[in-house]
Amino acid sequence: MRFSPDQIEARDRIHDLLRGAGVDLVESTLLPDGGGRQEALALLGKAGSGKTELLVSVVRSLVAAGVEPVSGEYESRRSRPRRSLAVLAPTNKAASVLRARGVPATTIHRILYTPLYEPQYEALAEWITGKGERPQVEGLTEAAMDRARAFFAQHKSIPGALATAGLRGSDFIKGWKLRDEPLDIGLVDEASMLDDRQYDDLRALFGTLILFGDPAQLPPVNGSGRMVFDRLPEEARLTLRRVHRQASDSPILDLAHALGEPELG
Repeated sequence: MRFSPDQIEARDRIHDLLRGAGVDLVESTLLPDGGGRQEALALLGKAGSGKTELLVSVVRSLVAAGVEPVSGEYESRRSRPRRSLAVLAPTNKAASVLRARGVPATTIHRILYTPLYEPQYEALAEWITGKGERPQVEGLTEAAMDRARAFFAQHKSIPGALATAGLRGSDFIKGWKLRDEPLDIGLVDEASMLDDRQYDDLRALFGTLILFGDPAQLPPVNGSGRMVFDRLPEEARLTLRRVHRQASDSPILDLAHALGEPELG
């Protein structure tokens, strides 16, 4: 993946932030966890400026370094990842756009609230994810269970796998609870849509939080009238100014970029 100079500068700042949190993406190694400090960074840019490409690249590097994605759909109680990450979006539609790019994205609600599984289906989920023995589940055939495990191997979704076996969410989820354990690294797409309460909840949940947002969008109608990333100090806000979605030699883009340069204002 080739990046422009402003994308490279932003990527390097993200790498520096994560290195301070104990994840070296250049060496692809995990270090001590950074002493529990909390850090936040915002990457801003208009549509087509390359925010999503950077997010995808960072997520791939984190996974390659051994950081384990958390989806919020199901989490084993038998083992907790040493280092974890969650890729979030305010809506399922926005999360599905990232999932189409191969990113294990989920919604903010699914991370803030975790599902409680019925015991027999929790045992089935443990087996599907490779963390337990094959259980006996009333009403499910061996073929249905094999089908569910094959689905999970390809799509990494426990609710989807159980649906493949003929189950509905009301069959295997008995309730929800507010997450009571902190997570490690959070990357939030479409952060322009966050309101103050969601932002505060995410800051409390994640040791390291990276926001990706478009400052040209309107702030949330139920918020304070400002974007949540405006609450960060200026040095924690990075801006991508070059739009890449059209041809790179477009005279229209060249003019737009020139007019957008702060020193020309």
